[in-house]
Amino acid sequence: MSFDIKEIFTPCQPSDFIGQTDITTSFINSISEYKQNKSDIHSFLIVGDEGTGKSSLLLKLASSITGRRDQAHIMNLIPDVKTLQNFFKEWKNQIDDMTPDWRSVLEKVGKRKLGDSLPFLGEKTKLSSGETIIELYTTKFMESLEKIDQKLKSTKTYLYFFFDNLHLFKLTDNQDFYPIFASILKKIHENNFNIVTISAFNEKYLFDFDYQKQLTEVSKILRTEPLSVSEAEIYLRRKFPTLVSKGALNIVTNSQRTYFDINLGIAFISKDLTIDDFVERNLSKLLDLSVEEEKAFVEFPSYNDNLFPLEQITNYIPIDVLKNLEKKGILWVGNDYLRLVQEGFLSALKFRERLYGPLPTLIVNLEAIITELQVGITPSIYKIEQIKSLTAKIHDQLADFVIASKLRFIIKTGIEQKMFQFAYDLALINATLFEVVSDFEQAGIVCEEVAREFEEKSYNFAAKLYVKSGIYYELVNEDLKAKRSNTRAADQFEKLAFSIPQEGNEYAIRGYIKSCLECCRKMSDVTYFDRIRKKALVTFDTDSIHHEYFNSMQYEEKEQKMMEIEVEQTEDEKVSLDDLEKELDF
Repeated sequence: MSFDIKEIFTPCQPSDFIGQTDITTSFINSISEYKQNKSDIHSFLIVGDEGTGKSSLLLKLASSITGRRDQAHIMNLIPDVKTLQNFFKEWKNQIDDMTPDWRSVLEKVGKRKLGDSLPFLGEKTKLSSGETIIELYTTKFMESLEKIDQKLKSTKTYLYFFFDNLHLFKLTDNQDFYPIFASILKKIHENNFNIVTISAFNEKYLFDFDYQKQLTEVSKILRTEPLSVSEAEIYLRRKFPTLVSKGALNIVTNSQRTYFDINLGIAFISKDLTIDDFVERNLSKLLDLSVEEEKAFVEFPSYNDNLFPLEQITNYIPIDVLKNLEKKGILWVGNDYLRLVQEGFLSALKFRERLYGPLPTLIVNLEAIITELQVGITPSIYKIEQIKSLTAKIHDQLADFVIASKLRFIIKTGIEQKMFQFAYDLALINATLFEVVSDFEQAGIVCEEVAREFEEKSYNFAAKLYVKSGIYYELVNEDLKAKRSNTRAADQFEKLAFSIPQEGNEYAIRGYIKSCLECCRKMSDVTYFDRIRKKALVTFDTDSIHHEYFNSMQYEEKEQKMMEIEVEQTEDEKVSLDDLEKELDF
């Protein structure tokens, strides 16, 4: 027995369709009443959660159209910069593209395709006085439908248009679509055209289609529901009867019992994977994902929708990895967006990540560290590396703030218990959390706040973090904040340099003073610079190489930079200085 993985991502064929009997019966009865002029319904809205078979139901309803001359057209939308224009162009062109005996009528209407005359979104369009873009689109679309409808009525023909994935307009923030679409449906309803539209979209986007109550007032809403246990068993016995004995029914009925869950369960068992693999949504095994492809899937659950901005997600996932997933039929990759082919697949990913993803694993580790700190145990370097690795995999800003809050508590506790190196390492991880999403100001705030906790406890770590916060602030042109951080860093370096005994620490003191002077340069404070330099000259004896080092140092006002005049050094001195620079490199 074999199972094509692509079957997970495609609607089931009408011959395999099971369930939703009430919906199909209601639709057929409504169409019959409509044709007998007992009903004026021209629009049906199919709504439901992801994976409940909305796309499958569209195919089933399209197959129920039985009129001799009636025609059904199915349009599956994909996001595009020009989606709005292309949607109406495709809709109108499907009408234009009918049987040959229609063409003479259409030629009288005009050979030019309607879609060709529609303006692009964002394009400057000349509107007549008081006219809106919604009215322009509606007018242009409706201008030729009257003559076409005359032909429809004379031949007792009906056109049915089935639209899938209409919520993609919402996800691309294409706000003009809904009022235009609603206006056209309202006009079709008012003019009683022989045209019926059946639209499917996610339940949570229903309110977006209720634009000024134009659409839902002239539409009949049909809600899909998950399959019952008996319906799931019928479906399985029809498609893969041998799988019922292998526990496929239990797998499906223990999940959401949707079409997607059924197909996913079938795929797992047909590949000889275990029930546990399905329960844990072990998708890497099912889809034969490479390490890079599996990492890509970590990103998707951090989004709330099935559509992903390509520019944003390629910051974390190489485009060639996305293309590989597209070849496997899992993704559709466009110019501006990419999306999972099956909506329900995102639910499976979120389910998997919620139980076994980096975020819950990270939270568990952080809670374990808090427990250890409460009894005075310093967490191991391994745990710190693990936290660093896990935070690098999370790119959800809301999650970042939750994690940052826990890290702040741990850092503060670590400083109170004098676990300074541990607290400093976590502070850098905390800052990096915001750095990877380019929130440099927040990263600077994190470093600055932790640096204040270190003041009077560890001059060294306080100074380093103040310098880092200044760098972050400079990246976002927060000059006043950067100057404030550099001022505090200079103060901490000064206290550090002149608070340790000179004997055996000459190079360390020289390095700290040099860092202090560098901070003075960054904040263009010549007075502070000269004071520290003179203090350094007093600290070291006149015959010391360090005295000569600071005596030859100058502050050049024109270029606002510190000039160092090289002095002769022995090989031993050079090595010691190199070691010092490495020690102070932050």
